[in-house]
Amino acid sequence: RLFQKKVQISLNKKRIKMSKTDWTAAEAEEKIEELKHWIRTFIVKEFPELDNLPVCPYAPPALENDTVRIKVVNDNLYEKLKEYADNWTDRDERGNVEVLAVITPTDRYTVEEYQDISEDINEYANPLNLAILEDHPGHVEQIGDLVFNFGKSALVLMARLDVLNNASLSLAKNTNYYANWPKEYLEWVTLWRFKEVPEEFKKYIS
Repeated sequence: RLFQKKVQISLNKKRIKMSKTDWTAAEAEEKIEELKHWIRTFIVKEFPELDNLPVCPYAPPALENDTVRIKVVNDNLYEKLKEYADNWTDRDERGNVEVLAVITPTDRYTVEEYQDISEDINEYANPLNLAILEDHPGHVEQIGDLVFNFGKSALVLMARLDVLNNASLSLAKNTNYYANWPKEYLEWVTLWRFKEVPEEFKKYIS
């Protein structure tokens, strides 16, 4: 991946966290509802820091078209994400699928472990035209006073790599959505998905 170094950690240390929190069925359902509320009330909200665009400009149509799926993972996150990548489908019994949101108890993984799992999965999934974006409450994602984290649990979003990249390129070319993003945050969230920095983004990192 561009801009990121591979950190080697043993499989047992990084991926097996069975002694920590498991959500009950009721707790898992509560987290799902909290995630849905966060998407409906924050992700689709417009902010001046983002050129008066929503946190995710593509979230409103995704909600309207019911293209987001949510999974809860209590057990081995790496293996589950690998399974979801292997079995990805762009359409299920409910219709088109654009995003898979996976939530897991925060205390199962440190920030470093969570990011290493994300990097491993991206190395595996990118050739399948899939990518994941991780959000751990312990790693605050912020632009000015605007904090992007879900905060209620660890979260992974999986989607088609080409769709994410095309959406990012469109925003960079046609809006000022990225104008206030710190260079390091832009690299961490977006630019790693490209083999080299696209022309559309060079004005933001010069």
